[in-house]
Amino acid sequence: MLRVPVRALVSVFTLALLTKPDASYAESDVRTPSAATAPCAEVSPGARLHDGFFARSDTGIAVLFAQVSGRGPRSGIRAVGQSATISVGGTPARGLVIGGMVWTARLDPVFIEAGRTIHPDDDSVKITMLRLGPFLDYYPDPRLGLHFQTALQFSVQIESDVKGNAIDPPAVGAATSVGVGYEWFLSSEASLGFLARTALGDVVRTPVGGEEHQLWVVPELGVTATYQ
Repeated sequence: MLRVPVRALVSVFTLALLTKPDASYAESDVRTPSAATAPCAEVSPGARLHDGFFARSDTGIAVLFAQVSGRGPRSGIRAVGQSATISVGGTPARGLVIGGMVWTARLDPVFIEAGRTIHPDDDSVKITMLRLGPFLDYYPDPRLGLHFQTALQFSVQIESDVKGNAIDPPAVGAATSVGVGYEWFLSSEASLGFLARTALGDVVRTPVGGEEHQLWVVPELGVTATYQ
């Protein structure tokens, strides 16, 4: 009978145990792609979206229709001229812009006195209007250009005489405005468009000897340039 030394059997058995592959190690060494290592969806660098920092300037034609009561013979004012606006803000929510705006216009007036229309003899007679306050602008779809605007503003109105000097005191009060516009993207952050806006205001002028009250409406149509 063939006899195998016990020491040799022990050595062979020990070697088999040392060289046996570890199943748990093999499984753990096989790595599958995870969400962390999976490639991210590609975002186009030229994506066009109304979002982030907002800045807009616009200019257009404004028309003033004012009803006047109180001191003096005037019962109304009609005027037309150029308007300009600067608006700056941010986008705290999708499509919603919140910020502040400054609006101004310089108008050529016609006065209504005792039912008659009075045209100033001198071109220096002007009405300068200023509105300052917060605004909201909303894009229903930030990828497109349709937007709606509203604002609450402090209003100042200054008249100048035939020498171009301001007549004291100015009329002050409050105003609100609403508008709708559309813009076309020129690049990922710049767009051009138009804006139709109407403002309603109530101002009071208090010279010596009486008080003059004006309730006015100013429709306007302008061209806009927006960075966002």
